[in-house]
Amino acid sequence: MPQALSRRAFLTGRRREFLPPSARHGGARRVAEVAANCLAVNAVACSACADPCEPRALRVKPLAGGRALPIVDVNACTGCGDCARVCPVGALVMAEVEPEEAACA
Repeated sequence: MPQALSRRAFLTGRRREFLPPSARHGGARRVAEVAANCLAVNAVACSACADPCEPRALRVKPLAGGRALPIVDVNACTGCGDCARVCPVGALVMAEVEPEEAACA
């Protein structure tokens, strides 16, 4: 059975082995964070960050008044940084998140 290719692998002709986020960044998990200078938040039509996101962890939700709100699903975000690389104003950064501690019952 053939393996599914990501858009990036199809367009570049390179296959990438997917590792869990903890293995990629020395044990710390990284996710995208949106800053206040985001064009979509400031009523400029932009969704450049959502297009390269393979797991669809970043979505842009339209709001009233022409604004939009980029929403990051921290559970789906792999921390690859593809969204941050394409942002025209550098409004996305990869931030380390503390691992969630087990809840005491």
